[in-house]
Amino acid sequence: MEQIGDNPCLPEDIIRTILKRLPVKSLIRFHCVCKDWKNLLKTPSFITEHLHHSMNENPLLLLQWGHKLDPLHFHILNHKMQLLEVQPPSPLMDSSFRTEIVGCSNGLLCATSHNSPPSISVWNPATREILQVPGPIKFENEFVALGFGFSPIDNDYKILVSDERADIGRLRNTLEVYSLNTGSWKEIKVEEFGGLTICEFPATVNGAMFWFGYKVMNVDENYFFVSDMVCVVVSFDMVMEVFTLIPLPCDDDDSWESFLSVYENKLAMLCGHVSENNESYRTDLWVMEEGALSSGERWSWSKKYSISTSSSIYPLGIWLDVIVYLFIGSPTYDELESETNHRTSNVLYTLNLSTHEWVEFNCGQRGSQFWPTFDYAESLMPIANIHPCS
Repeated sequence: MEQIGDNPCLPEDIIRTILKRLPVKSLIRFHCVCKDWKNLLKTPSFITEHLHHSMNENPLLLLQWGHKLDPLHFHILNHKMQLLEVQPPSPLMDSSFRTEIVGCSNGLLCATSHNSPPSISVWNPATREILQVPGPIKFENEFVALGFGFSPIDNDYKILVSDERADIGRLRNTLEVYSLNTGSWKEIKVEEFGGLTICEFPATVNGAMFWFGYKVMNVDENYFFVSDMVCVVVSFDMVMEVFTLIPLPCDDDDSWESFLSVYENKLAMLCGHVSENNESYRTDLWVMEEGALSSGERWSWSKKYSISTSSSIYPLGIWLDVIVYLFIGSPTYDELESETNHRTSNVLYTLNLSTHEWVEFNCGQRGSQFWPTFDYAESLMPIANIHPCS
């Protein structure tokens, strides 16, 4: 340790190691300590170090819900299984239209408000920085689907919006991508994309966005589907800006609720199943493997878990080694008679895949709609002029 006068000074690498372990709120206050600290906390390398430490040592899960016209409400679940409420910034809270988080990456959230035309914001909850994204080039109506993610190859955050219209017996899609690095939109021309409708709430992993999609071969002039639909997974490569259609697992035809998520840094799918007499429930966890197969296919699915459940709960997503469920059934007679079990609010459950332990959480009011969950970590990541280190 060096010493200047009566003030001991730690070596810079030790100071850096200590600072990267601190919460963002403290680091923002430390901008006032000295010029060297202020400059350090703004460097891309330190921002990346702090983010990696947050992701590994303090991973968080974002939970959001609300009625159709409610302001945005969400909690964060930490690795100690504590549920903490988070206050969104006023631009999101003050919206008179439903606002929801549609993507999360490296501590940045992408939110959309369902006004007309719809608006998009990118928000860092830890630093309270928020950016209003300009509207897409050709969109005037509500988005059919929207995705947000980080592309590690070109160090860029991208937003994709999709719209679709019935036109001469088929669906026609309009697709645009926004780059935070360039601050601009561009349209993507995909000729073979016609007839495919994309569902909202994608999963993003390894530089690609994934949605459920339905291949529609024909629609009438009133936009009603008039032929059978085939469900697929739609993949969007954020660097190449190309789409790929991936078949679902072969025995997923009888699932009653499915969600895309991420498990062990791979695309995963949670499928809820119920028996014909509604007496037994099951959740299957599938993980997609990527690579050249002997059959010539690039993608394959493997079933990791098949979990029996005893009540009407359905999967929302995966976090670390935990599956998150939402209770959607009605209280039983015993539950109504019991003060300890009487359900007066939404009930979330988590199932630890390693220990098989179930944990129950009460949050929100009965009847509120839950949306898919997102992995989250506190970050110093700036929104404007983003150039993170790899």
